[in-house]
Amino acid sequence: MSNLRLRRVEVLAHARAQALQRWRRAGHGAGLGRPEQSSGYLRFAARGGEGEWRGLTGAQDWLSHALPGLRALLSDACPDTRIVRLFQAVAQPLVLPVDELRYHELIDIELITAAPQPVHDWPWLDTPRGRVWVTQLPAPRSLSRPVSAPLWLRGLPLRLELLLGVSHLRQDSRARLGVGDVLRITHRTDQCLLAGQCIGHFTFTPEGIHMQSTLAEPLQQHTEETPAQADLATLPLRLEFLLARQDTDLGTLAQMIEGQLIALTSDAAQHIEVRANGKPVARGELVQLEQGLGVEVLEVYRSEPPL
Repeated sequence: MSNLRLRRVEVLAHARAQALQRWRRAGHGAGLGRPEQSSGYLRFAARGGEGEWRGLTGAQDWLSHALPGLRALLSDACPDTRIVRLFQAVAQPLVLPVDELRYHELIDIELITAAPQPVHDWPWLDTPRGRVWVTQLPAPRSLSRPVSAPLWLRGLPLRLELLLGVSHLRQDSRARLGVGDVLRITHRTDQCLLAGQCIGHFTFTPEGIHMQSTLAEPLQQHTEETPAQADLATLPLRLEFLLARQDTDLGTLAQMIEGQLIALTSDAAQHIEVRANGKPVARGELVQLEQGLGVEVLEVYRSEPPL
C-alpha cells in the first residue's frame, strides 16, 4: 500500500469540517475558530444519545441569552463565579438545535478564566443561549496451484474483483450517509474474488497490482448473532470496498494469478465502489486514515447506481 499515492485525511480535522457542513446545511449559524480571551468561560462535558462530547461557552454571553431579564435588573455585572452556579442550577442550561449534540446530562462543569488556545480551530454553533464551542465532538457511531481448464472453457467470460476490505454500518447510519463522509475500512482483506470465492490476494507495487494465488476458500461473512428483539434500524450492514473490477477469461486469469501484474488506471483510488450487503450504495476515494485506510464518499446512490 505504501506505493499507492493516497490523499491523507486527518481524522479529527475531517470530523470537525463535516460537523460544520451538517450544521450549516441545516440552516444554523456555525463556523470554525478560536474563542476570544477577554472573558471567562464555562467548560463542561455533555452526555447524550450520540455519546459524550465536550464544549465551552462564554459565561457572560450565556447569562445575557439565557436570563436576559435578570441581567437587566443588575446594576453591576454579575461575577463569573455566580454565573457558573446559575448554570449548574438550571435544568437545561443549553438549548442545542442539532440532534448530535442533544444531551440529557452536563457534567464536569467548571469556570475557566480564559479559553485554552487549541492547536486547530474548534467548531462553534450559535444557539438560543449563546455561542457554544465544541472542543470534542461525540465519537462517530466503528490457490496454491494454477487454474487449469479444457481449452473450450478458457474463453468463458469471468469477472475478477479486487476487494480492499470490509466494515459494518448500522442501518440508521446508512440513511444518513452523505458526500464527504469517510468510511473506515476496519478489516483489510486484499482479496482477489471470482464468483464470490477467494482465489488469491494482492499487493500494491509501483507498476500496479501483484497477485498471489492461495487455496480457494469461501469469502468470510463475519456474521454476528442478533438478539430476537433487536431494533431493525440497529442491525449491522456489511460494507465492502471494491478497488477494481476486470472482465477476463480463465486463460488470462491463469496467467494473472501466477504472478503477473494488473495495471491500475491513474484515477483508480477515486473510484472505490462501496457495497452494502452486496449492493452498490456509493462511490468514494481511497484515503490514508492515520495508520489505516478509509474511503471518503464522493457520491451516494439513493436509487440505482449508474452503469
